[in-house]
Order: sequence, then C-alpha cells, then structure tokens
Amino acid sequence: MRVPSILFSSALLLVAMSAVPGSGAEMPRVDEPGVCYQCHDDIEELLSQRYVHEAFSGGQCSSCHNPHASDHAALLQGAVGETCESCHDELREESRRATVHPPVARGECVECHDPHASPYASILEQPAPDLCEGCHSETKAWLARRVVHPPVAEGECTTCHEPHGSAAGRLLREDVPGLCFTCHEQDDAFVAKHRGSRMEGADCGTCHDPHGSDQDHLLRANQHQPFAQGKCGSCHPAQGGPEAFALKEQPRELCLGCHPSIRKAGAYRYHHIMDGQRSCLECHNAHTSNGEAMLTAPQTVLCMRCHFNEAERKLSKEKYITHDGMDCSNCHLPHGANDERLLKGDKVALCSGCHEAAHKAGHPVGPKVIDPRTEEPVTCLSCHELHGAPFKKYLPLNPEMDLCIQCHRK
Repeated sequence: MRVPSILFSSALLLVAMSAVPGSGAEMPRVDEPGVCYQCHDDIEELLSQRYVHEAFSGGQCSSCHNPHASDHAALLQGAVGETCESCHDELREESRRATVHPPVARGECVECHDPHASPYASILEQPAPDLCEGCHSETKAWLARRVVHPPVAEGECTTCHEPHGSAAGRLLREDVPGLCFTCHEQDDAFVAKHRGSRMEGADCGTCHDPHGSDQDHLLRANQHQPFAQGKCGSCHPAQGGPEAFALKEQPRELCLGCHPSIRKAGAYRYHHIMDGQRSCLECHNAHTSNGEAMLTAPQTVLCMRCHFNEAERKLSKEKYITHDGMDCSNCHLPHGANDERLLKGDKVALCSGCHEAAHKAGHPVGPKVIDPRTEEPVTCLSCHELHGAPFKKYLPLNPEMDLCIQCHRK
C-alpha cells in the first residue's frame, strides 16, 4: 500500500517547513561570532587592537560575509566597495565627487583600511604618512628638503587633502587660496610680504611648494628672473591692490617680448599650442617651478594632461609613457617642428642617436628602401610605435608573422 509512504513524505515536509521562516517555527539560533571563531581564531585576536570595526566588535560577521557561499573573495556579501557603502553612506557621496581617490574609484577600500581592526585611527593599515608613501613615493623627497610644510612634517596629509573624494582638484579640502587661509592669517605682516596684496583669488601654488622646498618660505626651486629680482613691474602694472595680478599685455605677447627665439617656432608647419593668447601658461609657470624651463609639472605628467585622452584609446595613460627615464622633449620639440609629431629630426637619425646598433644586420631602412603601403622610405616608425605598443620593442603587431606580412605578402 502507498499510504505509509505518503504519510512518511508528509512528515518530512513538515520537518523541512519547520526550518523555513514564516512557517511558524523558530530558526535555530547561531552563536555568532562564536561559531566563526571556532575556525578563525586568528581573527578573534584582532579584537585586542585599539581601533576595531564596529560590525566586527559587535560580532556581526554576517553583515559583511556570507556564511555559506559567495561570488566574491573572503565570502563577502558583495564587492568590497559595495559592501562598505552598505553601511558607510557618506562614502557613497564622497565617491561621486569631482575628484576621487583612485582606490575609492576602484572600490578597493582595503588598500588603505583593515576590514577588522588596526592600531591606527580610522582602521588604517599603517599610520597616515607611511600609508600615503606606499603610492606617493615622492613624499620621501619632500621630507628631505630644508623647509617642510608643517602638516607634511607631522604626517597629517588630511589637513589639506580629503582621503576619499573632493569637489576641489588634487583631493584638496577646498580650493586655494581658501584652504591656505584656514591657517595663514591675512594680517599686516602677510600683506607686507606679498607686496601689499591680500592674495585673494591667487593660486598660492604658483610660487609656493605645498609640501617642501630648499628655499625659504617654501618657494619653488626655480624662479623666473623678474620674480627672483623682485621686478614685478616687468609684467604687472600695479603693485598690490585689486589690480595686483593684472598684466601689462596679453601673456603670449608679454612672454615673446623677452623670449623672441620662441616666436620663430610659429613659422614651422606644425606649432604646439602657440596660437592662443594664454598658450604659454598652459605649460609654464610665470613665477616659480620645481622643474626646468619653468614647467608646471614633470613632462610625463604635464604632457599627458592633453595627450592620449582620445576615447578610442584602450590603454591607461600610463601605458603610453615609454622610454623610461626620458622626457618627452628628448624626442619632441615642445614649440614647433616641420614634422606632424613634432619630432626633433629625421625619423631614422633621431632613433639611431640612442639605438646605434639597431638594424645594422637586420631590416634595412633609409631612402633606398620603399614601404609599399605608403610609397615612402622605410623608417623606424614604419614598424615601431612611439607610444603604447602592445608588443616588445614598441611593435604594434605580432612580430612572428602579422607585422611582417603587412609588406611581405609573397
């Protein structure tokens, strides 16, 4: 008979239903986090740290971890950033500001924070200056300079910078000069040092290095000659007052008045951003600079602000920085050239200046060897890219076959 079988199946169904929420029976209570510590005793030891994550100290392991299975490492309930945002509402807002710290943008909160506990405030992996130095290696050089900005010397990076996101550039807590005036009072002594100006609306960083300098008053290492000599009147008509930053004439004409050799670059077939009246200020600081030629930043940073921004480029900007240790101006002329890439000279001679032995016993180059694709002489750039090539030796295609058959089809 089938009746006993049906009765037995019904009994199993009732037992199963007793474990289902809403079935009228209570779920079995789990000793959380005790059951977790049976295996993860090393995690339990972290409770003795000075700063402990609230969810961890409350024994709520399952607020971040799924106890059974997950699509994410460490059995997290979701991706790291999403898991953190589920409690930290402020992070959601900070991560959508104009400037976002790269680890935050990637959702990798654990690059800076320990998810359980730490001896450091905000559950940081390391004290703030050491932690920041892990990515920002230049901090060592700042600390070695003769004059160091007090927040930098004290390791208080967050005095000036937001750690997650900011409406201002460079993750600053607010725009300059407002940020600077939170510490530097605009009193009579301040105005006297700045030639009668309260510096409202100024960019303090055009003269001062915000981290460290070997010059007094944190002035940047290299100074424009009129500035160094205190001859502000060379460029500005007024000393102090609301017109203190006015110029005698448009920046381009003002600069070319002292640097006439640069004007000649305008006669080249291709000239680099020299047509606008403020074009000089796109690259140069008119007062001080830590780099040569009064550039506003190292060349690999400065040039990348405009170049390789095209949407179709698939690699990150850093992948286009090639020839390690060389500046862009080693190969390119910064103001103008007759070559569309602003190269300094002949495409073969330019490369062979460094690569002396290249192709002496290999593929021929020069005016006697014609590229069938362009009907122009074969140069180094016929096979090699200058930037962002996917294969070694800056080759754009696989050298085993794909590259060669572009010309050698028989």
